[in-house]
This record gives sequence, C-alpha cells and structure tokens, in this order.
Amino acid sequence: MDNYKAIIIEDEPHAATLLQQMLASVAPTVEIVETCRDLPSGVRSIRKHLPDIVFLDIELPVYDGTQLLHFFNPEEISFHIIFITASNQYAVRAFEMNAVDYLMKPLEEEKLEVALKKMTQQKALVEIEKWRMLKKTFQSGTIEKMIVPVSNGFEIVNLSSICYLKAEGSYTAIYFADNKQLLVSKNLKHFEFVLSGMPSFLRIHRSYLINVNMAKKITYKNGGELLLENGVELPVMADKLERLIELLYKV
Repeated sequence: MDNYKAIIIEDEPHAATLLQQMLASVAPTVEIVETCRDLPSGVRSIRKHLPDIVFLDIELPVYDGTQLLHFFNPEEISFHIIFITASNQYAVRAFEMNAVDYLMKPLEEEKLEVALKKMTQQKALVEIEKWRMLKKTFQSGTIEKMIVPVSNGFEIVNLSSICYLKAEGSYTAIYFADNKQLLVSKNLKHFEFVLSGMPSFLRIHRSYLINVNMAKKITYKNGGELLLENGVELPVMADKLERLIELLYKV
C-alpha cells in the first residue's frame, strides 16, 4: 500500500488507541497525523493536514459523525471517509445503500484491511456522488436511491423504480417496472437488511423481495401467488401472506 496521511475522529481514547495499533499492524504506511475527540476539532484538522483518509466515529458529542458532510461540499471531500459505528442501524443501512465504507465496533483487523483495500480502488467521481447522496439521506431522513456494485463499477438506482429482486446465488438480480434487469454482486440477504427500514419492501419468498407498490393482484393458487404490475407472477410463502396483505392496505 502507498503512503497515506490519516486523521482519527473518535471520542473514546481506548478505541482511538486500538485503531492506531491495528493500523500499525496491518497498514504501517498509513501515518496518523492527528487524533481528534469531537467533530469541530476534526474539521479543523482536516483543513490543516489535508489527509487522504479520515476514520470517523458516528457517536460523537454535540455533533455526530455524519454531520461532517454539513461542513464540506461534496466536491471538497478529496479524502476517503471510513465511518465507525457501534449500533446505529439506520446509519449502517444508509452506508450500505450508498456503498460507503464503515467499520463496526468492536474493530477487527481483517475488516480494516478490507476497507483499506477498497479505498485504493475507488474513483474520485464515484466518491463525490456517494457523499452527495449520503448527505441528502441524512439531511432528509429518507432513502430514495441506492448505489449498487455491478461488474464495471456502480449503478445508481431509484428505489421507486424497482419491481422485485431475485436471489441468484451470491448475486441478486434487480428487475424494474420496465422489465429491465440489473445483476448486482450482493446477495438477497444484503438487500433484505438495507431495505428493512423501507415499509414498501417485503421478502415474500426465500428467492424474492418485492416492492409492494408494484403489486397488482394476490391469488391463492399454489398456496399463494402475487401478480406484479409488469405481469410477473411470484410465489408467496404462507407465513408472509398475511404481512403482504397488511402492507397492501397501507399503500
């Protein structure tokens, strides 16, 4: 790995020390130029040192870590951010949907190595779009789009345009209302998690996760089937049928 300058923004001294020790072990070419205990001092440090990497804790006093995006325009973020979080499930879903790197506490060397490796493969234009979308997500409190990894990079997907998602082994095929298809290098369980905060999405079968807004008709043949707006019929597991009907009353 090339030489990089890094800043740690972390209010727990033992967590900051642990991260420094891990970096010394797995990435000795990463130089920690400063450790900050709150966001305002972190912002000052970034402007002073112009780091390549910022390790940013979410749970900070006064300002939380995601508010760093309020202090910079997306075009100003020339550094790579690796968020650190203990249990903020909404933040984790937002990071996953925007293809943003994060580490869960307690920190693990293996996952730190993976995050650093991914950092060296990112392109600046993709990073700018990620931060723009992530900033909008945290400002509005809603998620309207997600960035998904494909064979040649990333695609930005409008959630409202998704008809259903189908498991394809360790991949997922996303089908849209116009019958276009996108194969993504994430499994269906990943999408079940990131879409779990969205009331319009439901996993109705081990192989299918649907956008309830695209539902057209439910029949009881073969134990339960759902007809979607694009004409596709999908099986519904018996234990999901009641929940599906409940959601349909709300859309």
